Amino acid sequence: MNSTLRNKHFLIIILFTALSTIFGESIEFSADSMRYEAAEGKEFTLLSGSAFVRTGSKEIRADEIKLFGEDYNILLCEGNVSVLDSEEELQISSSYLYYDRERKITRINGRSEMQDFKNEMIIKSGFLEYRQEDDIVIMQIGVRILKEDLTCRCEFATYDKAADTLEMTGIPVVYKNEDVFRASQITVLLENDEIQMDGKVEGSLIIKDEESGSDPES
Repeated sequence: MNSTLRNKHFLIIILFTALSTIFGESIEFSADSMRYEAAEGKEFTLLSGSAFVRTGSKEIRADEIKLFGEDYNILLCEGNVSVLDSEEELQISSSYLYYDRERKITRINGRSEMQDFKNEMIIKSGFLEYRQEDDIVIMQIGVRILKEDLTCRCEFATYDKAADTLEMTGIPVVYKNEDVFRASQITVLLENDEIQMDGKVEGSLIIKDEESGSDPES
């Protein structure tokens, strides 16, 4: 790293170390370049090029990160966004992400992928909102949930992390091994992959003989 780039990183760290002290939260930043706007009521800081923010248990990376709002609580991230939360055991990737540090809300308008390491699950959707204080993840638009023996699709889903449940509506379909389940509402208990269905229930089960190829009535 050349001296100019090192100086840029150093200045960014100095600025936000001061902010961390003032606002009582540990924050670390780095980027290839930084722009700071100090106009009253319009203050913001723009990190560009390999932008990185560490706040609490979250590590956020993107091509560009803009910080603004009271106490710089709002982060707007664009381009190759990746969020790793070691405490929540989650990783999120998208092209755009909004994060409110004070309210602990993550919102993504657009395609995203969330990896839940605890439940070994991948969630894809066209809209995602993670309300960390409530331990709730809301997903909409082309939702896909992938586990080892379970695949789900729907238009609306709510993931209750505290209760370890996944509730799906909007033409939900669940594929478990070779079985298929459809209903107006489907709830999956993630601890044991139990499936609960309500309203217009449909399903197809593949029943295998104990001995392959044997006639069950012979």
